[in-house]
Amino acid sequence: MVPGVWGIAGLFVPCESIGQEVGGLQQPVYIADPVVVGGEVQRASAVGMPADVGGRELTDAASVVRGGELFEASGVIAVVGEERILIGDLFPPAKITSEVVQSREFQSQLRKALRMSIEQKCLAQHFLNAQAGGKPKKEREEMRSKMMSKTAEIFRTKVLPEQIKKAKCETEADFIALLEGQGTSLTALMHTFAEQVWADQALREGVQEKPNVYLEEMQEYYDGHGDEWNRPARVRFRILSAMFKEQPNREEAYRSIVDMWNQVYFGGAPFESVARKQSTGYFASEGGVFDWTRRGALKSKVIEEVVFAIEPRALSQVIEDADGFHVVEVLERESEYRMNFAQAQGEIREAILKQKRLEQENEYKKKIRELTPIWSRWPEDIPGARDLKEIQ
Repeated sequence: MVPGVWGIAGLFVPCESIGQEVGGLQQPVYIADPVVVGGEVQRASAVGMPADVGGRELTDAASVVRGGELFEASGVIAVVGEERILIGDLFPPAKITSEVVQSREFQSQLRKALRMSIEQKCLAQHFLNAQAGGKPKKEREEMRSKMMSKTAEIFRTKVLPEQIKKAKCETEADFIALLEGQGTSLTALMHTFAEQVWADQALREGVQEKPNVYLEEMQEYYDGHGDEWNRPARVRFRILSAMFKEQPNREEAYRSIVDMWNQVYFGGAPFESVARKQSTGYFASEGGVFDWTRRGALKSKVIEEVVFAIEPRALSQVIEDADGFHVVEVLERESEYRMNFAQAQGEIREAILKQKRLEQENEYKKKIRELTPIWSRWPEDIPGARDLKEIQ
C-alpha cells in the first residue's frame, strides 16, 4: 500500500508519487525510455519532465509508446487552467496498464478521482492567483516561486519526517527507495501536498468559518429530527472472566472465577488489579473496564441482563454464558430518556453549523470552478467543462 501524508489543517495527501528535489514542485509527466512522441523517438527519465500547456501540443495516451505499447500513465485526461492532469497523477504509474485502463471498475475510480483533482486544482490556482492579482508577470512568478519554496520547506521539515517514521524507515534515502519501488516520486508528492494546502487556504478565505445560527432554526431542526433525541439506556461496568477456552475444563474455570470473586469481595483486593492479573476476558489488560455501552450492544445477553439489573457498585454473583464464567460490577448506569430542546441545543447547533459550512463550501467551489477554464475527457462529469478533444 502506498503511504499517505497528513498535511496542514488535517488534510490527507495520498503519496502517489515521491522522488527527487523540490525543483519548483513541477508536475511530472510519466514517460518511458525510449519513447515516441509525435512520431519522433526521444529519451527521457521516467519522471520529472515539466508539464506545461502554454499552446504546446498535448501528449495523450495515444502518442506515447513504450516497446510498441501505450504507456497509459502519461495519458492526459484533463486540463485545468494551465495545468494538465495525467492518469499517472491520480494512480501509481507503474500499475497503469492497457488492461487496467480499459476495465469498467478502473474507469469509475478514475472519473471519481479526476472530479476531486479538478476541484482541488481550481481552488489551488484561485488561491495563487489571488495572492498575485494585479501584479506584473515577473512579480507574480517570483511570488509563486516563494510560496512553493515555503510550502516545500513545510513538507520537508514537518510532513516528510512523520511519513518516514510511519513507514518504519531509518533514513530518508530508505523511504525514497521504498517509494521508488512503487513507481513514485518525491517531487510529485510535494506538488500534491502544496496543492492541497493552497486549496484548503482558498476555502478558509472564501467560506465563513462560523455562520450564524438562529434560535428559530434550532427549534425547527429539533422538531424535524424527533428520533435523534431518544437516548437508550447505557452502562459503564467492569468484568472478571474465566473463559472456557483458556481453562483445562469447566471446573477449573469455575474455581478461577470464584477465586477472583473472593479476592475482591472478602479480601478487599482492587477489582482492576485482579482483572489484570487473572482475568482472561475482554479488556483484562485494562482492568476489565467497559466504557459506556448501550443496551443491545453486548454480544452476551446474559451479561447485558445483569449489568442493566444489579445496583451500581454492587458485585454480582458468578454468572455463566457460552464463553465462560464472569463477575461484573456496575460503575455507572443511565436509563433511557428523551433529550428536551435545552439538552439538545449543543448538538443541534453543531449540526446546523456543519450543514451551513458544507453548503457554503459547495457554493464557493462551484463559483471558483465556473471561473476556471476546464477541459476533460469526461466533460459531462464537471458542470461547465469542455471536451478535452477541443485542445488536443
